[in-house]
Amino acid sequence: MASHAIAMDICSKHLILECLLLTQDLTGTERIERPMVPDGKLEKIKDNVWKLEKDGNRFSVKRYHSNSTVMKVHRIHQALRSVSFPHIVDVIAQENQLTFVQPWLDGAKAVNFKKRADRTDSLAALHALHNTKAQLDWHASPYLHPYPLIAKWEDRIRKFREIGGECEAYIGKGHVDEILFYALNAIGAVKKTYKDNLDGTLLHGDVVHHNILRDKDGKIRFIDFDLASTGPAGTEIALWIHRVLPQIDYDIDYLFDEQPSLQKLDLASKTLLLFPNEVLREWLHFFTLSPFSRERQAKQLIPFTESALSHWPKLWYDVERINI
Repeated sequence: MASHAIAMDICSKHLILECLLLTQDLTGTERIERPMVPDGKLEKIKDNVWKLEKDGNRFSVKRYHSNSTVMKVHRIHQALRSVSFPHIVDVIAQENQLTFVQPWLDGAKAVNFKKRADRTDSLAALHALHNTKAQLDWHASPYLHPYPLIAKWEDRIRKFREIGGECEAYIGKGHVDEILFYALNAIGAVKKTYKDNLDGTLLHGDVVHHNILRDKDGKIRFIDFDLASTGPAGTEIALWIHRVLPQIDYDIDYLFDEQPSLQKLDLASKTLLLFPNEVLREWLHFFTLSPFSRERQAKQLIPFTESALSHWPKLWYDVERINI
C-alpha cells in the first residue's frame, strides 16, 4: 500500500495535465481548451472533465474557468479532510490553479434512488456532511455564500413563464397552467416559513444521483462541490427528497416511514416539498437542447411531467397533513 501511494504521488507531481492550456485558433477569435499530455491517455467525459490514464494510474481531471469556484472547492475538501470526513474523494495538488485532479474511482457507480440501500446510505452521508458544522464554522468561509433558494425558485418560475407557449406544444396549456398553479402557491407558502438563518451548515448544492457515488467498497462519496453554499440542513434534505420522490411514485408517507430521520424535518423544510422543482428544472433544461435531442428527451419528459402532475394533489395533501 505504501509503495502504491508513493507511485501515485510521484505520478501526480509529474502530471503535465496540470496546465490545460487555453490557446487561440487560427482566426484568433475562439478560445480552445487543449490538454497538453504527450505521455498520458485522455478520454473526454464532458466539456470540462477528462479521464487521464498515466503510468498505470487513472485520474479525474476537471478544468475550471473561475478562480473563486476552484478555490471554494479546494477549501471545502481541505476543511472536510481536516475533520476526517469519509465521504469525499482525495484531491491531488496541482501547480495550475484552474485544474482540479482526483484519483479515478474504479468500480464506483452513481447511486440509484430506486434502491432502498442507496436512499438510506446517501441520506446518512448527507446528514454527516451537514453535521460537520459542529466542528467547522462554514459561515466564516469567504468562499461560501447563503443558498439563494427563494430567488432561485422565483427565477425558475419566471423563466418557465417565458417558455410556457413552447411547452404547450408538448404537454398542452392545461398542464402548463397546472405547473404554474402549484409553483406559485408553493412559493407563497415557502415565503411564509423559510428562513436562511446563521445556524446553517455546508450544503453540497447539487444532490443529483450522479454526484453521489458508491465506491467499490460500498462507501458513499460526494463529488462536484461547485454549487456548494451555506444554509439550513433541512433545505438540502428537502432537495434530496425532490430527487427521490419520482422514483417511489411520490409516496411521501412511505419515504418518511422508511427514513425515520425525515420525521425530524421542521415545518419550513417540509413546506419546500410542495414546489414542483424537478418538473420546472427539466423543462427549462429541455429548451437548451438541440432539436434532435429534444425529440428524444420528450419521450421521457412528457410522461415524467404527466406522472408528477397526477400525483401532486395527493402529495400536497400529504405534506400539509404531516405539517400539522
